[in-house]
Amino acid sequence: MSSTKKYMNIISIILRSLCYLIIVLVVIVSSYIILNSGIYHTPTTFLMSSNYVSPSNKILIVGGTRGVGLEIIKKLLDRGEDVTAMVRSTSNVEKLTQLGVKQVVADALIKEQVQAIFSQNNFDTVISTLGTSAKDLPERQNFIQARIKGEVKMDPNKRPDFIGNRNIIDSAKTTGANRFIFITVIGTGQSHDALPPLSRRGHKDVILLKEKAENHLRASGLSYTIIRPGGFSNGQSSGKAKLTEDHLAFSYIARIDVANLAIEALGNDESIDKTFNAYDKDMLYLHRMFMD
Repeated sequence: MSSTKKYMNIISIILRSLCYLIIVLVVIVSSYIILNSGIYHTPTTFLMSSNYVSPSNKILIVGGTRGVGLEIIKKLLDRGEDVTAMVRSTSNVEKLTQLGVKQVVADALIKEQVQAIFSQNNFDTVISTLGTSAKDLPERQNFIQARIKGEVKMDPNKRPDFIGNRNIIDSAKTTGANRFIFITVIGTGQSHDALPPLSRRGHKDVILLKEKAENHLRASGLSYTIIRPGGFSNGQSSGKAKLTEDHLAFSYIARIDVANLAIEALGNDESIDKTFNAYDKDMLYLHRMFMD
């Protein structure tokens, strides 16, 4: 066999190997996307939409420096509501300052500080999106690392997911608040089986803490609505997100749509003392999290 033919055979083997490798990678990625999708259960009943009804009182937003909380603040300000954001002394408040929203300073983990801001103000409505932020974790990791390595371990007493929200709930109850909207996560309580198994690895500890906070709110006597979203997207609103009491429903969802659902629930009496999964039929697949 000539050297040219040997060379061509080697090239052919390499190309075939690359093709096989690409096929295997496509199968793995496709399987991962499907296994982490919301296609396995379709809810059929949803909370009926209603026109926005102003609470006509002072609203406190906890967790409003970023994400869903910030979107809620923007939308409430657009509606002319009396909004205050609770922030830590170390919080980045640049976006809140630009919006002109009122701010009160308290660390949710310090009960006395929380009690003080409630006693000094007359908050009738509280919306909490409070949870552990990435900057609070002892180790930063990206989306892929979380799936492979699992959740970063952190002292639960330093996480606000339960203790911080408990302090907020207790102070709201003590000072006579009328309404509490709580944004948690799919995977808590009855929604445990809705969360794709591959996603549970990266959220196990925080889900347990959020579940304790949900139960504490239910036992508080406050008029509550609990909203459980799946994975967040920073994309535009699809306009199709809804709330369902079907706890097996799962989808990904844009942060702006969770904000829309929270505000809609605020003035909807049909949402009081109920727990919902946030569901968007256009956001069933994992890759939608990374699309605008």
